[in-house]
Amino acid sequence: MANYYSLKNKAAELPKITTKPMFGYQCHSASGKFFVGFSNKNDWQVIVRLPKEEQKIAIKTNGIKSFSHGAKSGWIEIDTSQVTTTNALKWVKKGYEYAKILAKK
Repeated sequence: MANYYSLKNKAAELPKITTKPMFGYQCHSASGKFFVGFSNKNDWQVIVRLPKEEQKIAIKTNGIKSFSHGAKSGWIEIDTSQVTTTNALKWVKKGYEYAKILAKK
């Protein structure tokens, strides 16, 4: 749980993000595009939106898998009990940068 809250706090410090509840998650968006969601009701789950190529790399890490609950490909699920805050934050920041790219399209 400590990693979950640490990651959640660090994600909230990213510049120019907005936060609102969506689909049972506290979601952060950059430039109007959601990139990360936190759920303390679903096993302290963290989901991150990535480009498909980055998703393929991320899921090779123990504790990270594809998120498949109705979402399009590109989303990952991070088990913060198995992934360090530093490693998880790396993927959150990639999701943040990806959201800004998507907003320009």
